[in-house]
Amino acid sequence: MSSPLPLRPRSASEIVDAALQLYRRDPLTYLLLSALCYAPVLALQLIIIGPATRIEEQLSRLTAGFSVIMVFGYWISLSLMGAVIVRLASEDYLGRRIEPAVAVRDALMRLPIVMIALLLKYILMVVGFFLFLVGFLYVMARYFAVTAGVVIEGRGAVSTFGRSAALSRGHKMHILGTWLLAFVIFAVVYFGIAIVAAMTGSIVISTILTTVASIAAYPMFAIIEMLLYYDARVRNEGYDIEMMAEAI
Repeated sequence: MSSPLPLRPRSASEIVDAALQLYRRDPLTYLLLSALCYAPVLALQLIIIGPATRIEEQLSRLTAGFSVIMVFGYWISLSLMGAVIVRLASEDYLGRRIEPAVAVRDALMRLPIVMIALLLKYILMVVGFFLFLVGFLYVMARYFAVTAGVVIEGRGAVSTFGRSAALSRGHKMHILGTWLLAFVIFAVVYFGIAIVAAMTGSIVISTILTTVASIAAYPMFAIIEMLLYYDARVRNEGYDIEMMAEAI
């Protein structure tokens, strides 16, 4: 059994640090699960590029391939990846380590609900984007725990929005600050890899390298969502005291 991290309110930097601690406990498992969930998307991208040799032709094929099939592939892969990592990391965070296969099984059982919830969330984010940037950020903060609500609490695709909204009340700037810090760290690493990939002159190599970067980084975002979920419960509901009482 893993040692649980202390349940307490955390600052943005402390949440990112806690996510790194959880990631470092079993990085190979997180990377393997992330890679397995993302593999179909990478395979689709490489199939679309196909035998093209010139960069212009490769770009044309990749752009043309960004169709309904590609979007559907991303939707499934990212939904499954988020559900699996949130499930696995949540148990590890609370000191109740489970087998990766159990996390995958549980995530697959909840996958349709997670997919519907994320689709609704992304639609709201797009609408919010057109209401200037404020609407986008508001939706992002208000519905930060949609996946966690489905996977951890077993909520439905609609009720998880109400749960996330309740948890975010009074803490939206804290949530946005945490996400901003995580995105800045990811952007620095990602663009560094993207520059190296572009220097190779091959879209295939570039696709593989940037995909590897995404596979390595995505578990961090899912772990941070899980930590923000528990952080909000500690702040709003005294979840840390509840867990201490149960332990006694």
